[in-house]
Parts: sequence; C-alpha cells; structure tokens
Amino acid sequence: MMKGLSTAHPAGRSVRQALALALLAAAAAGPAAAVQYTSTVFASGLNNPRGMAFGPDGALWIAETGTLGGPGPSTVVRGATLTYSPTGSVTRADGSSQLRVLEGLPSLWNSQFGTAEIGPTHLGWDGSGRLHVLVGAGINPNVRFTDLAPVGYQFGRVSWLGGAVDISAHEAANNPDGGAVDSNPWRMALLPGGGMVVSDAGANALLQVDAAGTVSTLAVLPARDFGFVRPTEAVPTGLAVGSDGAFYVAEATGAPFPPGAARVHRVESDGSSSVFAGGFTMIVDIAFDHDGSLLVLEYDTNGLFIPGGAGRLSRVAGNGDVSVVWDGLVETGALAIGADGAYYVTQFGAGDGLGQVLRISPIPEPGAALLMLAGLAALRLRLRQR
Repeated sequence: MMKGLSTAHPAGRSVRQALALALLAAAAAGPAAAVQYTSTVFASGLNNPRGMAFGPDGALWIAETGTLGGPGPSTVVRGATLTYSPTGSVTRADGSSQLRVLEGLPSLWNSQFGTAEIGPTHLGWDGSGRLHVLVGAGINPNVRFTDLAPVGYQFGRVSWLGGAVDISAHEAANNPDGGAVDSNPWRMALLPGGGMVVSDAGANALLQVDAAGTVSTLAVLPARDFGFVRPTEAVPTGLAVGSDGAFYVAEATGAPFPPGAARVHRVESDGSSSVFAGGFTMIVDIAFDHDGSLLVLEYDTNGLFIPGGAGRLSRVAGNGDVSVVWDGLVETGALAIGADGAYYVTQFGAGDGLGQVLRISPIPEPGAALLMLAGLAALRLRLRQR
C-alpha cells in the first residue's frame, strides 16, 4: 500500500469506494462480448508470400515464392508448364522498415495460372541461430534431375549456411502413401536437440529429419472417400509443435476440397496419431497462441469450386470451442503469432508485388472500455478531493 494512504483514512475509504463503483459498473454490463479485432498492413509489395516466422531479432521474416517469368528449364505438371526462375526471396519486416534480405532463390512459375507457384515456402532458425529456408517442389522429384536439370536439385529441400537436406528424395525412394510420386514440402519445425519435422503436402506424410540429416516417415495422413471419382487426399500443410511435445499437422485436402473436411491431426513422437480438430476447409497454416489455443488459417471456406468463400482465421480454445477471428482474407497462405500477441497473416499471395501481411489484434470491447473510463474518472475525482 502507498505510504500515507491507509484504509482507515477517509481518503483511503474514498478510493476504495471509487474502485468498488468501477467494478460494480463493469459487473452490471453482464458477460463479456466476443472479442473484436482490427487489422493494419504490416508489410506489402511481396512476391507470392508462402510462409513466415519471427526471427531471433524480433522481426518477421517472410518467404516469397517468386515472380512471373524466367529463363527455364521447364517441366509439365497436370497440363501446365512450370518454368524455372531464380526469383524466390526472403523479406524482413519489423514494423518500421522492410527489406528483401535474400534473393535469387529457386522458383517455378505456372504458365496456366500466370503466377509463381513453387519456391520458398517456410523458414526458421536452429539453436545456433542459423537461418533455414525450405523450398517446395510440387512435382515428381525425379524430374528435378531430368527436365529441370541442372538447377532442379534446389527444389524440395531445406538449406542453411553450410548445409542442406534433400526432403523430396524420401518421396522418390519410399513413396510413403503409395500413391502418385509427388513431393511438396510445405512447413518445417526445427527441434531443440537438432533435426526437424516437415509436412510434405505432395507425399501426404509428416517426415522426420534427424540431426545427421536422415529423412524418415513419421506418419502418413490417409486419403478418405467422399464419393467422388477417387479418394480425397489429405495434403498436409500447417505444422506446429504443441506444449505437450506432440506435432500438430493440418490438412488442406485434395480436389475438390470438400467444405468442412479439413482436419488437424495430433501426431506423437512414435508416429501414432489422432484427430485433434475438424470441420475446416482447405487449411494452409496453424500456430499455437500464447495461451495454448490453436489458430487455424483456411484458404477458402467454401473450397475452390464453390463460389462465395474466402480465407478465414479461427481460434480453437482448449475446450474445443471454435471462434472466428478474421474473415474475408484473399489468397491467404501463412500465419505467425508475434510476441505482442497479435496475429500476422498473408493475403494476395498469388501475384507479383501484391502480397501483404496483415497484423490482426484485439480491440477493447466498447462497453467495457467506457465503464472503465468512468471508473477511472471517479477515482481521479476522489483523489483530488483528499
């Protein structure tokens, strides 16, 4: 208690009465309303952003897939020509400045959609502070050394200063799900003791890389039959490590992206798995909030073939309740949570120089804010009357 202001003093009683009035006013307002959020543009001018992470320096680092156009070579995937271009990059943004710190990274642009489709997808730092950059593939990994030679080896692997691991080679050699040979590493989680886990959206598997760089299959996410021409693949995308030490991996699902079919799996270190949350559509990223809640980022809540949908950020509380944080995102693809508790998401992720990062943060509930101001005003008046 402040010196000279005892509870026995009339002024002390006045202060306590003012505080009591403020608390009673807040209680009279009833249960708290749903949290409301606001957004601001944190970074812009990005080239097809795909993944993000906060660095040891406190800044947000953004993996950019690249830009349209390039010299080749090329390969054909599902009728579309993918052409090599050294336009992938990494941008660093801290809220006051923005700088492209890495350039010339491998990229593949799609002639059918007119956009860079494959390139850097994620990044992170190991215990020694070394930056790791994960580059996707989205192809049969064997064509890296045929159609895309001599530059194709750069796809489907994670690289850092002084080393690299070929993630997609595991699909070429083992094909964990037994389907078409296809690899597209999407997210990675670097582990404290060395090594990492990687979600491979093409292989439909969660892969483990030990400290020596050996890749193995940790879990396969199974396809499901929804009555379409063929079973719908899982397409694992978002990846996060829980406070319980388990790995949480999300599904985007394959075409036709059935609404409500995407799930989040909980995978133990021994590879056993269970469904943690469901009812989503085309999940592209996940992350745990500071209070242990899971944030889920969906690319399109209706799937690509049903009009009217948009990207959405939702929150899964510890009791399983789901609440919408932000709706109406366009071409979203990446999520990160800042030390400030704000949520950072990308949008306009399919256009050269159009990409943005939005900072989404809670705003005070209006009624409660007014009541608190009234209480503080009463407190100030009482203190002046001492």
